[in-house]
Amino acid sequence: MPSFAIGIRYLNGWAMAAVDGAKKEIPEWPPHPDRIFMALAAAWFETGQDPAEGEALRWLESLPPPLISASDAAHRVASKSDQPPLSYVPVNDVRLGRVPATSELDKLTAAGLSLLPEQRPRQPRRFPVAIPRRETVFMIWPGVDPGVHHQPLTALAIKVTHVGHSASFVQLWLEDEPPAPNWVPVHGLARHRLRIFGPGRLAELEARANYDAIYAYADLLQQIEAAKGKEKKSLQAALKKRFGERRPESRRPEPGLWQGYDSPRQAAPAGAPHTVFAPNFVVLALSGRRLSLPATLRVMEALRAAVQSACPQPVPEWVSGHAADGSPSVLPHLALVPLPFVGAEHADGRLLGAALVIPRRVESQEAARCLEPLLREPSGAPRIIKLYEAKWLECQAVLELRESPPSTLRPEVWTQPAREWASVTPVALDRHFDGPSKWERAAESLKDACERIGLPRPQTALVHGVSLLVGVPHAREFPRLTRKSDGGLISHVHAYLSFDQPVAGPIVIGAGRYRGYGFFRPLRESRDG
Repeated sequence: MPSFAIGIRYLNGWAMAAVDGAKKEIPEWPPHPDRIFMALAAAWFETGQDPAEGEALRWLESLPPPLISASDAAHRVASKSDQPPLSYVPVNDVRLGRVPATSELDKLTAAGLSLLPEQRPRQPRRFPVAIPRRETVFMIWPGVDPGVHHQPLTALAIKVTHVGHSASFVQLWLEDEPPAPNWVPVHGLARHRLRIFGPGRLAELEARANYDAIYAYADLLQQIEAAKGKEKKSLQAALKKRFGERRPESRRPEPGLWQGYDSPRQAAPAGAPHTVFAPNFVVLALSGRRLSLPATLRVMEALRAAVQSACPQPVPEWVSGHAADGSPSVLPHLALVPLPFVGAEHADGRLLGAALVIPRRVESQEAARCLEPLLREPSGAPRIIKLYEAKWLECQAVLELRESPPSTLRPEVWTQPAREWASVTPVALDRHFDGPSKWERAAESLKDACERIGLPRPQTALVHGVSLLVGVPHAREFPRLTRKSDGGLISHVHAYLSFDQPVAGPIVIGAGRYRGYGFFRPLRESRDG
């Protein structure tokens, strides 16, 4: 199958462009498809607007969103900060000095010396830079043949000198055999949200550039300067009639359409039973004050408050866990779970992240509608979610975007099919058990809980105070939940589950399953023993 791709090589080894507009605090990576299209359009505007190249751009804007091949990237930041370094640059639009000339130097300054860069005042600016592992990016359209547009697009690509900032030098070319993409367009929630182009984008950019009016205005000014008498007055009247009192200007292009991008998703193994929760949950990386697993309940409560505050009103039942009349929902709803460093050598149980686990019944577009305001700024940049509770809890969460995050922050680590599973956080029992057989009956209740989330009944369920996973604290170190009915404390235990066939996660069971308790991780014989 033929493939058509545009290759972009960053000649300096870095890309300078901001994803957050005028703030210029967050570097853009990978480059947005619309930014590449605008670079091609700018080259066309500035080199004579060849008709064949214009037709090629109009054909390009009619294509679907491209697939992308790009490595992950580091960001240049100031020491002890997560922002780009602050630079002080000369101001461009300075005027001649009007201070009284008391010396020869003052006279020179008033005459124009102040216009030189070293004499201009400085203003603070940030230059966000992404430093990729591979300096080459490909925008790929599988199965597309450019045909007659190949040569004009090739000629246009050669004219592009930079993408983003004028110092971000690039080389563009057309590639017939691009590498496999690692970012693909997806619907609903996605790790990346990139600007794309669409039909009519070139005409929109042309209107905002306003080059025809700018050139006509400059041409009339030259004619007026050369004319005299009645001809000059006539030209001045024509200038005022066409342009009024304002000089025509170019306007900055507005953002194009938005498209979600994510890694190609692997198909679930055929026939593996799964739960009512979707496996592609939303991963948030935590930073700030170091937190351990027993902090799960408070962290999840703070995160739930942030989710419901950012969600469009009224908050739907699948997010709030309550029906319209305020009664508890009988349907699966949004679960929040911790992602700790456990189950490996030297694991210490610290929280590296958290996850929003969405029920399978929720459509991807509905999930995006409710959660995107929490996860992203209007510019598309990831939003910093501040989690705070008096002096006890102070940290922040942000959407995990790295191509190769730590294994703890990879959904497949928690959801891959397995026969044996061990609890990461203790399971809150849905009722109280007494008598000599209380632990056997508690284990049977866990089997019932597995069936309630769509899994087959486990062959074995064992309860204990200690988890089988390295790094998980004893159950007694976790705060106990309280019953809403009478305020009594709910017992919780660690657990081990064994099935007669591999089952896929996420597995979250028990009375606290929506608040971070009762979360399991698959046991793999090669690592967990």
